[in-house]
Amino acid sequence: MRRLILACFACLMMAPLVSAGSIENPSDLSLTHALPFLIAFTTAIILWKWMIPTQLSGLQVGFEIDDGLYEVHSLTKGRGGVKKLLALNNVGFGIALYMMAMTGVLLLIAELIFEPDVYYLPNLLLMGVLVTIPIVISPWESLNGQLVGRRVGVGKTKFFRLMFRRSGTLIGLFIVSIGSYLLLLPEINDSQKPLALAIAGLVFMGPTILAYGRIMGASWNMLMIGKFRTWLGKPNPIDAKKLGIVGRAFAFILILFLITMPLTAINGIVTVVYVMVNDPENAQEVLNYGGILGHQVYLQIQENPLLAEWEALKSLPEILAAYLSLNIAIVGLAFIFELIRNLFLGGQAFGGLGGVLLATPREIRSEDKAQARVLYFAFAGFSGYTALLLILVCYKEFGDLMPFIEWFESNGFDEKNRLLVTWIFIAVGQTIFLITWVLSVAKFNQLRNLKFDLNPDQRREGVILSGGGNWMFDIVDEAALRNDIDGLVRFQQRSIAEDEAIVRMAKSRARMIEMAIRGLWPSAIEEGKKVLAQAGGDNDEARMIIAAGHIACRRLDAAREALHNLQQPEGYDEPELMAFICEWFDPWNGSVDEDDIWDWENNSCIDHLNDLMRMMRSWSPQPTDGALHNDNLTLNARLSHVALLRAQNQHKEALEISLRLVREYPLMAKPRIAAALCLVDKGDWHSSLSVLNELEETDGHDPRVMALANILGRPKTDEDEDILEIALTKSATKRSRRWIDDAPVNPIAALMLKSGVDEALNANILIASSSAVEKKMTPRFTSGIISQVVNWGILTPLWLLAGIYASGELGMLEGLAISLGLILGHQNARRFRKQQSRVIRHRDQKAMVAYAKRIKRHKIKLQRNEMPVGTHLLLSGMLLTINGIVYDIGFPGWMTTLIPKESERSVRPKLVRRAKAMKRERDARLQNLTPGWWLKRPKEEGSEIPAMERLVGPVAYRGRDQYVQRKLGRAAKPLGRSRNSKGIMSTDLKSKGIP
Repeated sequence: MRRLILACFACLMMAPLVSAGSIENPSDLSLTHALPFLIAFTTAIILWKWMIPTQLSGLQVGFEIDDGLYEVHSLTKGRGGVKKLLALNNVGFGIALYMMAMTGVLLLIAELIFEPDVYYLPNLLLMGVLVTIPIVISPWESLNGQLVGRRVGVGKTKFFRLMFRRSGTLIGLFIVSIGSYLLLLPEINDSQKPLALAIAGLVFMGPTILAYGRIMGASWNMLMIGKFRTWLGKPNPIDAKKLGIVGRAFAFILILFLITMPLTAINGIVTVVYVMVNDPENAQEVLNYGGILGHQVYLQIQENPLLAEWEALKSLPEILAAYLSLNIAIVGLAFIFELIRNLFLGGQAFGGLGGVLLATPREIRSEDKAQARVLYFAFAGFSGYTALLLILVCYKEFGDLMPFIEWFESNGFDEKNRLLVTWIFIAVGQTIFLITWVLSVAKFNQLRNLKFDLNPDQRREGVILSGGGNWMFDIVDEAALRNDIDGLVRFQQRSIAEDEAIVRMAKSRARMIEMAIRGLWPSAIEEGKKVLAQAGGDNDEARMIIAAGHIACRRLDAAREALHNLQQPEGYDEPELMAFICEWFDPWNGSVDEDDIWDWENNSCIDHLNDLMRMMRSWSPQPTDGALHNDNLTLNARLSHVALLRAQNQHKEALEISLRLVREYPLMAKPRIAAALCLVDKGDWHSSLSVLNELEETDGHDPRVMALANILGRPKTDEDEDILEIALTKSATKRSRRWIDDAPVNPIAALMLKSGVDEALNANILIASSSAVEKKMTPRFTSGIISQVVNWGILTPLWLLAGIYASGELGMLEGLAISLGLILGHQNARRFRKQQSRVIRHRDQKAMVAYAKRIKRHKIKLQRNEMPVGTHLLLSGMLLTINGIVYDIGFPGWMTTLIPKESERSVRPKLVRRAKAMKRERDARLQNLTPGWWLKRPKEEGSEIPAMERLVGPVAYRGRDQYVQRKLGRAAKPLGRSRNSKGIMSTDLKSKGIP
């Protein structure tokens, strides 16, 4: 591509200097007339079929994996990858615009080579059409791309909203351009009208010029470092393979352009300011010889007789003028593919500031929509501007050869104005570039020190769907299925002698699962995007975790978008279940209702949802029916029942469930944590401490175990405020504010703030169950009779009276209008308020704010110190599975709208009976134990025997020794190694608890 452009300009430089070109339209068509078109068309075909695929065949994308470490993946491997990329949505239209602009320029060059003094009229008309369409569309697409920014994949864009925005931007461009011309016209004389037209055109092309300058400025660091390393023969993110002599020579040419670009920009800006402010007599000469810098070199050569004798330097002024004038045009056309490479690479994100970021590098790696958007923006946004700039430079340097030159000069576009207009267009783009470059150049040294792992995807084994196929991924699977956070943390801290790319991906997946299990959903989403990017978009587990994270953060539209077109093999229902829950969580706009539940028979996820809905009807701590399933999801649900039973002082039942789960799952940490908390409530503190000692031996890195140690008065360190589970056991501090956003489904995290009651209800409405039982508050919330009386019995008659009074003072029609206006305004305000209460979001959701006020009216103090200590370690809301691993996405308070309408008289007696039962029992422990209590408190009878052995028996230690060995890294790596990746459907779904 670069060779073609340089050859075209060489042809222009060698074109003979003749008088202004004439236009003819002979009746007899000869080969001479058709030859320019045939050459331009043939060259365009070569450009389309060979050069564009060749230039796009090495696209790469880099994204951050760790501090200072970036992975660089290849997007297009060979022509097959390019073909797939070019087949994406809208890319074909962008290529068509680019080809139209290039064909028009090639036709102009061909006309200048063959009989430059005569132009064939059909060729001129075709040239005008081919160039005008990209010039009009380029600023429009640039403006739309910059307005939308990085909003890719957040939700489906509605058709009418999209059409309104795009048509509005196009109309706005024309209105602003015409308005600027009409505004300047009365302020200038007739000789300056060409400048007014130029400024109007500049305003119209403003979005493209702005985008071009921003991208060039923010990409300069990455291009400079990358091309310098290419010239040295070193692989780099831009050129992952070592290039030959020709490629390195072109890299050196681009380095020269890059080095001189800031100087050229300063020269252009100063020249335009100097000419327009001072209007010197030699302004035309200054503009013609490359601005102030080029003119000074020209004067030095002309005034020095020794230098003037050198024949090689006699043409230096012309060469320098052509270089300085055509710099931005050459760079624009030659660098368009370099910019595309840098846009895909993400060099603006980590190598510059102020650039145009259409999508994050991780989205570019994993999402076809992001790739299509970047490629379309590059071709459609730059083609018209570069073609226009090239034509302006041609009229500036070769005006005597260009068509319609007499007409232009007769309308005021003489050589001086043509020069000035061209320099103005160049200077504006250079100003944007220089500002962005100044902001970005500070990151030059930082970018040099970054580490890039080139093509790690080629070294990894395929990891699709479940991430199987490697012993490290199997270890992560085993730990996650057991809810073993300690195992996941230990794995991330291990030093493994394997390929760094494979180890890095396995550890990224372990961290993603860890964050999701702990309920740190924003972090889980970021880690999921990282894993998805590392896998090249082929990891459905990461996509589903991202979708679950959006549900947990109450961004349901984003969740629907993440689940859209997700692969659903036959017999694998997890994606469909998640989509169902997403719709269920939107009771006002969702597409499912209670009848759809019956489509799922004997499914643990849906049965758990039914249990939650039935429990919420009367604030029951556990379902009346026993557990129908025996899988990981049911296990976590029963542990949540333990938390609710503790809150309602049903300690015996809570301890029985905990011990039964320890007996059934002796190697899991969470049932033991539940048992330890129940023993604290019972008063058996030494027994609880015995459980903690065993947990610290097997699961010492589990943050839940660390939190339990803090509850029992034996904290390990005082610097654990950055760990959610531990921070929620301590007093609230200013740093505690972060957890309300970091853990959106943890109601205790929301209660760390006094104003977080509505967020706590949004996270999990069941947090209010014990207080609601105590105060006999029913769960269903509807507007009361007082509200109806005020709205219909007081305010509406008041508006009628106001209208009657106004009719007596102003007239019948005026009074009627006032009365109707007040009534309609009142009803619209009520309707708007109702609609706002149905807008689902995490913070300050209107329905939850109203529910929090209702709780306050019932004199319920929903505070953290009113909850049993350690509730946040057990309580969960709606549970779902991804690859068999159980995750909590909360249970928002607006689910009460789905409760069947029952009379409060039928619910209140149940609440009264349970409230009395709560008062009869001992309250659960609400605060941490005091450090050192074991020195003063006498031991319980039989406490010399470990608590689990005494309460559960030897079965509580089944497989414990082998379990500890695996945790320490021994017996963790198998002797053999699986070489083939495993999909979800190739595993035993039932054994993994996958629906």
